[in-house]
Amino acid sequence: HDPVMKKFIYPILSLLLVASALNAQAFRLSKPSLTADNRTYSGLAGNAATQIEAQGDSILWFATGGGLSRSSDFGQSFVSYYPIPDSIPKGGISSIAALDSIIWIAGVFDSTTKIGSIQTGAGLAFSKDFGRNWTYVKQPLDSASATYEKWDGDNVKFLPVVTPVSNTTWDISLTPKYVYIASWAGGIRRSSDFGASWQRIPLPSDDDDVLECGEKITFQINPNDPPKGNHNHKGFSVLAYGDTVWVGTANGINLGIAESDSCIRWRKYNAQNSAISGNFVVAMARQVWNGKETFWAATLSAESSSEYQAISKSSDGGLTWSTTLSGERGYNFAFDDSIVYVCTESGLFKSIDGENWALYDPAEDSVRRETLYSHNVYTAVVDQREFPGYLWIGTADGIAKTRDDGIHWSIYRQSVSTKTKGDPQIYAFPNPFSPTHHNILNGDGHVRIKYHVDGAAQVQLEIYDFAMRAVYKGDKQSITAAGEYAEPWNGRNSDGTQVANGTYFCKLTQESRGKEKTYWTKLIVVK
Repeated sequence: HDPVMKKFIYPILSLLLVASALNAQAFRLSKPSLTADNRTYSGLAGNAATQIEAQGDSILWFATGGGLSRSSDFGQSFVSYYPIPDSIPKGGISSIAALDSIIWIAGVFDSTTKIGSIQTGAGLAFSKDFGRNWTYVKQPLDSASATYEKWDGDNVKFLPVVTPVSNTTWDISLTPKYVYIASWAGGIRRSSDFGASWQRIPLPSDDDDVLECGEKITFQINPNDPPKGNHNHKGFSVLAYGDTVWVGTANGINLGIAESDSCIRWRKYNAQNSAISGNFVVAMARQVWNGKETFWAATLSAESSSEYQAISKSSDGGLTWSTTLSGERGYNFAFDDSIVYVCTESGLFKSIDGENWALYDPAEDSVRRETLYSHNVYTAVVDQREFPGYLWIGTADGIAKTRDDGIHWSIYRQSVSTKTKGDPQIYAFPNPFSPTHHNILNGDGHVRIKYHVDGAAQVQLEIYDFAMRAVYKGDKQSITAAGEYAEPWNGRNSDGTQVANGTYFCKLTQESRGKEKTYWTKLIVVK
């Protein structure tokens, strides 16, 4: 019931909920903490992968809704980290940034409050040795009395952020001197001592397009909604290099030039003063090719009816802007020299000129007979450290890589093994299954019936209702090699009608060397 906390949380709730929905990142509590002697386990931490980061000669880091994962052999195997006090934050991983041997991560989880479930900052962690050892850093908070911060020789007024609720670090950027973080209601902060202390950074108000060094700041840095606060003080994305800092907020793109260690000169671009599409800036990236620099941003509509979602870009340092992929909700970017990849709600787009785009089909693994049932592609990375290079993507339904431009994909997902010492088991996931919410692709949801075969076999899936009436019978599928596989079902009967809510029984028949075996598992359907 802290009045400062109430003053801080309540007014920003509406925009915070919009941010959560726009990101569609299903972060959940991770596995329970174990002792420090057992820090990792095999496999992916979760299937919702929102960021992939390359580091060193072979390490790939994966931010998932279930926690942090790593591969050191280009995806041949994966290791994930348990959340351990003083090491790895609990919850989903909301951001990763790497520079040389240093890596930073941030965590997020859901808190239950009087006004509903709200995303909460779980803190950060860093490693100086490619992830071998980790140090936990608490989510940056202010004391209630920390109403001023020294900046450019002046005392600037700040609203103290006294709670991790709504104070979630969605982006991290590293320079040789600083780690910058964008923490939504926590604003933009930086640290030069690995999180031992944090400096709050002032940005222009909603009414100002510039903030010069030497200019006296007469307004409070306050992430509340106007008129008490400023949307431009809600930090969502940050990109720093050299003396340049780009910050994306709920009121536009802020270009900062550091004139000294104590001052950054700011110029703000939004839909009201430039040609960007919208003021909610959820992702930014810098492409450098043939000496030419292009700045890219995923810009969404915030408040004005004239705003729209698209990709905004500038090739002259922000002096002029243009838009492309109008109507697309962007999540992230990747580059391969002149080639641009844009991760969107519709899938992965590719362009060789930044204007004309091709959309990849959803990833399918023909060898494992797997499909990523998600149009949303949250992240992509082009990894050229192994020849030929790989294009990696992260989705709500797993991760995938291709080395032939999407002709063939290898898909990786988290799941429980069905291989046992006795007869192999089968199970359905997700269970309960919602055809209107789970693994949506081309308008249909999908559930997987996972199983194991010891060798070449033919398999067939059948679905029965609670009265043991057959509602679906799939075609026979030929399996050529031993391993674990999954048969999908879209929740429709053989006539194409979506089945009613209830309990169903899944029958999997395996035929091998003239012998036939059947396996059963139960599935609950809830629309």
